[in-house]
Amino acid sequence: MVTRASLKLTRLSGRAAAALAAGLSISTAAAVAVPATSSYAQTVSASSSAPTASISVWMEASGTPVDNYWVAQAKAFEKANPGDTINVEFPAATVFNSKVAASLAGNNPPALTFGWGGGRELQYINSKVVAPIGDAGQNDAGNPSWKKDFVPSSLGAVTFNNKIYGIPVGGTQPVFFFYNKKTLAKYHLSFPSTTTQLLADVKTLAKHDVTTIALGNLGGWEGLMYLEYFADRIGGPQVFLNIQAGKKGAWSNPAIIQALSDIQALAKANAFEQGYNQIDWPTGFPDALVHSGTAAMQLMGDWDIGNMQGYFPGWVASGAMGIGFFPRVPGGKGNPADLEGNTTDYLELASHLSPAETYVAEKFAAWLCASPAYAKFEVSEGLVPVIAGSSKLFASSPLKQYLVPIYNAVQHAPYFQYSWDQALGPKESTPLYSNLQKVFGLTETPQQFAKTMNTYL
Repeated sequence: MVTRASLKLTRLSGRAAAALAAGLSISTAAAVAVPATSSYAQTVSASSSAPTASISVWMEASGTPVDNYWVAQAKAFEKANPGDTINVEFPAATVFNSKVAASLAGNNPPALTFGWGGGRELQYINSKVVAPIGDAGQNDAGNPSWKKDFVPSSLGAVTFNNKIYGIPVGGTQPVFFFYNKKTLAKYHLSFPSTTTQLLADVKTLAKHDVTTIALGNLGGWEGLMYLEYFADRIGGPQVFLNIQAGKKGAWSNPAIIQALSDIQALAKANAFEQGYNQIDWPTGFPDALVHSGTAAMQLMGDWDIGNMQGYFPGWVASGAMGIGFFPRVPGGKGNPADLEGNTTDYLELASHLSPAETYVAEKFAAWLCASPAYAKFEVSEGLVPVIAGSSKLFASSPLKQYLVPIYNAVQHAPYFQYSWDQALGPKESTPLYSNLQKVFGLTETPQQFAKTMNTYL
């Protein structure tokens, strides 16, 4: 994958326990026992002459198994590197980005912060509060040797002026609908291939007191995924590219207006559960609705496979959950195989650090992220790693029925749109969230939304 700008996380807190890995049950303790073994990490070992420091690492909560893994790896690093202290913290998702921005601008920032690259990262670079990342103790800032340990495309969102400003810390994160197969089958429904069918299903399910779509939209990024997909399906990729380029009046594009109207059509039809704008997705409530059959489906990044597996052990691996592309909009110009989402997540290096803090931060980042052991853990959590050579892990994963289609979808997508909030950065994403929530709440018209957002171009 926590906000998408809050990762979309806002993405997760409080996940329940244990993950499956490549055919084995992996506990946090077991994961800790496996040292980092990337090509770079193998060359870094504790030394009495190496700088030591105490650093803070701010992560966006990503579910109990993942969060516990990060904390456990920090402890393992400390044990292997006496004198170093890694304090992993999880600021609240609702204030994550604002707190990171304020801290980076101060004199005592966290050494490493969880982020998504893109427009927000570029603003940090221009403000000189983040630095290019390299190998610990080497004069290669922005051109680390570990870059070869990752799929090249995964570094694009953090590469500026040919320098790398972050190390991948998550899997690739396209967005899909995840649905309860039993619930749809019970009412003789198949997953909708068009938005017309989706609206018809809303009416059918409502007759049986079943909510069609679970939505926790308190963070704002959750609802944004609907606008991203509707706009793409209606008008194709150029609709957002015009917005990203700052083209005058781009938010008034007819495809945006129709997309917002289609969102409101779902809201008016009671497609979502009651109170969706006040529900915080990281609480796990939307996941519980889908699992129980109280709701039929939800639109979410592929990180939710691991979340559901953590909350409801065995349910996902049993194949009870289905995965589907966002439906086609009849008459739309967009390709129904287009994807929206994040390339991956990153750890980004603060610039206001001492040499010792920078050394320890870069050393820990490679230890944690550039490791085959981490790739194996990610697969166990239902993620598709961006660590090179990871696809071979899918064959033995009990979650391969999800991972393989996701991998194939990413490989063959005609277009993969980076999440709008991350592509635009905070200046536009903040009002984007708040105004889109009003659209979902039926207190702002599509035209009012467009008029307001045009002022930020």
